[in-house]
Amino acid sequence: MITFARQLPALSCLLFLLGVITPASEADTAFRVAYENKTQFPYYMGNTSKVLDQPGAAVELVGLLEEEVPGLQVRFSRYPWKRCLALLEAGAVDAIFNASFNEARMAIGAYPWKDEAVDPSRRLTTIGYYLYTREGADVGWDGEAFADTSLKVGAPLGYSIVRDLEKLGLSVTNAESSLQNLFMLAADRVEAVALQSVTGDFLLTKYGDRLNNIARIEPPIKTKPYYLMLSHRFQDRHPALSEQIWDAVAELRKTRLQSLAQQYME
Repeated sequence: MITFARQLPALSCLLFLLGVITPASEADTAFRVAYENKTQFPYYMGNTSKVLDQPGAAVELVGLLEEEVPGLQVRFSRYPWKRCLALLEAGAVDAIFNASFNEARMAIGAYPWKDEAVDPSRRLTTIGYYLYTREGADVGWDGEAFADTSLKVGAPLGYSIVRDLEKLGLSVTNAESSLQNLFMLAADRVEAVALQSVTGDFLLTKYGDRLNNIARIEPPIKTKPYYLMLSHRFQDRHPALSEQIWDAVAELRKTRLQSLAQQYME
């Protein structure tokens, strides 16, 4: 007969394992985050699948979630934007950024939510989309509508602005990257391209010798909040943690994003 005393070591060991291993498995959460493999200055840098030593302000901000959310272990990867969306939908990554809101993407992943609507107070950043044209061109954009909906407009593949332009009655030609769109414009294959101004302005400066006849025009097509989207799989498994992550993103945006971005402006 096994005595109670002889059971104590085994019981103590079991209690130790329950007390140590279980909390650790809950607290130490690998957080797989994907973002685009193209430059979106100053938010992410480099046309590469590598995560650079100076990766960009948004990448650094998301990395700081490790300091704000105990046990979170952020792991970055980079892909074409359409693949980022597909990986999120499949639950192969836990989060992607920078993602604007549109209703169709709600089937792909989750946004921060409040009062039955997306919560812009927990956005990661705000970015404006503008038209870029050859200098002196009049594309008939008044801030609300196009005078001629037969206008040939380009936009990056998979970006939300494509749907916005189509709603305005335009047929959109897609190129994979913002830079390819600008080269398409320079070659007269389109009359205008719709780009995020942070990226478009950066590329005009960097490639000024090849794009010196191109300018951004006012007013913007649209100004949008951008979010860290979570996979439905991650949110279902970690509902409280998901809210904690979005809250932390909002706080980091208010307290750190400007200083992080400034490093890339200097």
